[in-house]
Amino acid sequence: MRIPRQLLYSALTSSLAIASVVLPARAQTQTPKPGGEPSQGQPSLPPPRLPVPMTTTGEPSIRIKKPNATSPPQPGAVISCDEQLKKQLADDPKSSRANYELGWCYLSSKKFDDAAAAFQKAIQLIPEWIKELEGGVKSNRPKLNKKQEEELKRHAMPSSAFFSLGWACHQAKRYHEAVAAYRQVQSVYPEAEEARYQTAMVYLLHGNREAALEQVAKMGKDVERRLDVESKLLVPDLILSNKSASNGAPVIPITNSIPPTILYQEKAKYTEEARQAKVSGTVVLQVMFRSDGAVVIQRVFEYLPYGLTMNAVEAASRIKFNPATKDGAPVSVIRPLTFAFNIY
Repeated sequence: MRIPRQLLYSALTSSLAIASVVLPARAQTQTPKPGGEPSQGQPSLPPPRLPVPMTTTGEPSIRIKKPNATSPPQPGAVISCDEQLKKQLADDPKSSRANYELGWCYLSSKKFDDAAAAFQKAIQLIPEWIKELEGGVKSNRPKLNKKQEEELKRHAMPSSAFFSLGWACHQAKRYHEAVAAYRQVQSVYPEAEEARYQTAMVYLLHGNREAALEQVAKMGKDVERRLDVESKLLVPDLILSNKSASNGAPVIPITNSIPPTILYQEKAKYTEEARQAKVSGTVVLQVMFRSDGAVVIQRVFEYLPYGLTMNAVEAASRIKFNPATKDGAPVSVIRPLTFAFNIY
């Protein structure tokens, strides 16, 4: 059920009570309560993985995973990011796409400042005619000759490069630069709506309600519920405590109980926007499996754009399970829940 726009506006400009995301059947929505000015010490959002070939899944899994843990190296991954760049630039030293892909290599290695520098270099190498081509009205675009078509393949598209720069700067806690990069994704670009959404999320994370409201006013109504749900799981002031999530009942450590038995769990749906942007990665939720059979989604450890986090939340809401037990009685426990969105 979509929240009326006027209610969302009211929520963004007023003080809100913290509420849980209790989801025995589907996500319920409350509105965020941001406050204060942007700081350089807030948690950042993990970036999407864009430049890879396509085959999509939204496989969920329940496993213990600490936030911000470094992923193990993939089998066969023997070359460094710098070696990858050197190899790609051997035949084409002015290719912006090589620097763009280098940026994603650095992001996967959590070298956020290096990633931002690579994306900035990619943007500098994109020819002006390509920037003008993407920024122009599609119906008025001239037909490209063979040479232009070949050159276009060698370069990253400006919108993707600016959006990726925004993610890298956000990861590096360079928040003002992140917002500036998002603003470079002009309204005619495919990434524009998501860039505007993520700008609003950054403002909410740092308590700037007025700036967030300004962005919301430019977005379609279909993103309002998503912003409402996701902000409640990302904004520190809104993350639900264990006591509130369990309605005051004790929460038992998973190691001290027989874990919950999952009876039904489904994949998270892949959004068309994420498919077009070639986003890959994982959404990791902190979920309470309550003794009464309710699923309470408390926070997001790892986040993906283009509605993938929202779809992971909705998929988690449909889990059916038998509660964990201790001494033969049902108890509430907390476990990470991971949804993998892989593009091969």
